[in-house]
Amino acid sequence: TNLLKKSEAHLLIAELERDKTKIIINNFTDGLIIINKKYEISSINPEAIKILELNPDKLINKPFQTMAYFPKSIPILRVLNGGFSKILRKEVEISKDFVIELSIVTLNLNRNDIEYLVVLHDISREKTIEKMKTEFVSLAAHQLRTPLSVIKWSISMLKNGHFGKLNKKQSDIVKSTYNNNERLILLVNDLLNVTHLEEGIYLYKKTMTDIRNIVTSLIDDCKDITQKRKIKIDFYEQGFFPEILLDSVKIKLAIQNLIDNAIKYSQENSKIEISLISNENNIEFKIKDFGMGIPSNQQDKIFTKFFRGDNATKLREIGSGLGLFLCKNIIDAHGGKIWFESKENLETSFYFTLPIK
Repeated sequence: TNLLKKSEAHLLIAELERDKTKIIINNFTDGLIIINKKYEISSINPEAIKILELNPDKLINKPFQTMAYFPKSIPILRVLNGGFSKILRKEVEISKDFVIELSIVTLNLNRNDIEYLVVLHDISREKTIEKMKTEFVSLAAHQLRTPLSVIKWSISMLKNGHFGKLNKKQSDIVKSTYNNNERLILLVNDLLNVTHLEEGIYLYKKTMTDIRNIVTSLIDDCKDITQKRKIKIDFYEQGFFPEILLDSVKIKLAIQNLIDNAIKYSQENSKIEISLISNENNIEFKIKDFGMGIPSNQQDKIFTKFFRGDNATKLREIGSGLGLFLCKNIIDAHGGKIWFESKENLETSFYFTLPIK
């Protein structure tokens, strides 16, 4: 009798837990679809029905491919047909201005019973706000370009003595104004590059290019500043370098950002090592400096928008924090990879690869 009472008590607890789980799933703000080990749909919560406009009566205990009968499910189905490996927050466009963040989680119930949880998170509002923000920044940057160009032209005329010779104090003020205007122009250009990137119109013109010409021309361009700061640049190349398909303007911008950073954060009387290595599949670029390095607790943020390390900010207050963000996206857009290694107060090496196709 006691065993029976205990069994009934445990059964009641299990039923309560089951009902509680069911209530949580049904009231969850994200869409949830559970697919069993036979790849059949075993459960759909109301939010998933609403998001994808599903009819559960036609889907429960049916193969997940049955979702193809419901048009809004087709973009999700394309991902599921690729396999049920773990996916975390993959953006899927269901229709115009309707974007879902898709995640797939494996549920290991026991050794032989595996199910899959498909999570649908509606991020349409966030994407709309992001688009509006990008459009605003793009508009503001475009509007700033013209007056900044006029200011640059006017200051250049003053600086070059077109309106009469300046005394030393006047000349110093004009030079300072010119330099600050140049910084603003660079910031506006970076903002425009970011907005173009987010609008998906970043790579304009790809041509067959020898990357060595880009690297050597950039090293020549920075000779004045490296000589002034007594920084030596060592460059070497290894392997056979075919021409590869690149947007040379954008690749030049990425490499220039890396070289500028290496010079900017290097000590005087130090050196920078730049190398290009080619193998069967990739061309690898590497730049190594012996400067301040990147703090270990901030290295995971280094390629994010507007981020600058604490030590970099202390050394140089002015900076947009967009250079490395642009570098990463330029390399990603070319099908390459970018990464770095750094030891604080010792050295930093940035690498990227570009595929040979």
